[in-house]
Amino acid sequence: MRLGLALAALLVASGASAEPMVFDNGRLFIPARINGAPTEALLDSGAETTVLTPQLAAKAKLPGGQAIMIKGSGGSAPAHLVEGAEVDALGVTLHPEAVVIMDLSDISKRLVKRPLAMILGREMFDSARLRVDIAGRAVGVVPKDSAPPGTKLSLTGHAGIESIPVTLNGKPAQAEFDLGNGSGVLISRAYADRLHLKTIGQRSGGGIGGKLMRDLVRIDALEVAGRTFRDVEAAVDDQPNGNDLNIGTSILKNFLITTDFAARSVWLAPIGGERG
Repeated sequence: MRLGLALAALLVASGASAEPMVFDNGRLFIPARINGAPTEALLDSGAETTVLTPQLAAKAKLPGGQAIMIKGSGGSAPAHLVEGAEVDALGVTLHPEAVVIMDLSDISKRLVKRPLAMILGREMFDSARLRVDIAGRAVGVVPKDSAPPGTKLSLTGHAGIESIPVTLNGKPAQAEFDLGNGSGVLISRAYADRLHLKTIGQRSGGGIGGKLMRDLVRIDALEVAGRTFRDVEAAVDDQPNGNDLNIGTSILKNFLITTDFAARSVWLAPIGGERG
């Protein structure tokens, strides 16, 4: 789930930890604390920073902060930038340079279909090597001295979001690695036009900033880490700064995932056979 704000984070790792994970409506949720206040957080590798609601910010006793505008896939929305927060999740303590406070009720009702108080962004992925087992409903920190299972893929940064190499209809492409995307594959307008993909319908979408309608196209073959997905519907993303593709849990749930953003790598180990 894209957010148009890039922030650095300082962190202190407090040892390996594993937590149960809820997988609901294509999204991943884990227990977290902010300034000691407990909450449930949406785990989102595509969010450039951590976001929380005003209600949770009040419980965490955070100050009002600086008024800003956040640009999302559906437009812009007012928010506040607040320094001095401490985030705890998966046995790791994060000290982000700042967090964003904003109303998440539209996203909660329209997309997530679950009460949403916090989005835990890429600070978590920058902090440690994580093992994400969507099928097993578990996530945790894993040691960096062990070889992860699966295919190693290099990460490439683009507009604040990390991407991995994939093959689309036989052609190389870069796909944003977005565990916060529970709505299906996105393809940029430029790449869809390059492949001469025909519109087959429309689908509602859009994250922060509101709802929008997107054209739908069909991808004959999408290859990720050696697994081929056929006849994949993709929504066309008209944002000018988007990468070729954005893949979320509709694709990534088919892999055991290990992430190490600091090492600029992810490992994907296919679960089961080829999916059509």
